[in-house]
Amino acid sequence: MIIRKAEPADIAPAAAILAQAYQTGFRPIIGDAASAYDVAHFEARFERDLEHLTVLDDGGVRGVLLLLDGHVIMLFVAETGCGHGAALLSHAEANGARSLEVFAANTGARRFYERAGWHRAREYCRDFAGAEHRFLRYEKSPEHAQEGA
Repeated sequence: MIIRKAEPADIAPAAAILAQAYQTGFRPIIGDAASAYDVAHFEARFERDLEHLTVLDDGGVRGVLLLLDGHVIMLFVAETGCGHGAALLSHAEANGARSLEVFAANTGARRFYERAGWHRAREYCRDFAGAEHRFLRYEKSPEHAQEGA
């Protein structure tokens, strides 16, 4: 398992991971709006943000991390229970991650971050995909960055 900066060849497999996550994991939360978040959508996003994109390579791209200014924008894996998410989160923390947000309804992600020592900082509503959704902001202080990893 290698965590490395993404290269142009990683864009398509990384986009496929995100598109699949939106179709399976986020469709129950955002409904049919998930359809707009397809491979082409994420390919365009990753082309713009390639310099901030990290991938977990385990015989192919198996996880994606987008970290910008200490905020985890995206952390997704192809499959759960393999340690890939924990490895990417640990990498994010070692590279300055101090905050992230999740849908309040995404209980699996909330458990994952809480087990890793992240603490809920606040709850708020904002627009996502044309509708109002509840979100939770999680934070981790620098002195606890490796706690739970």
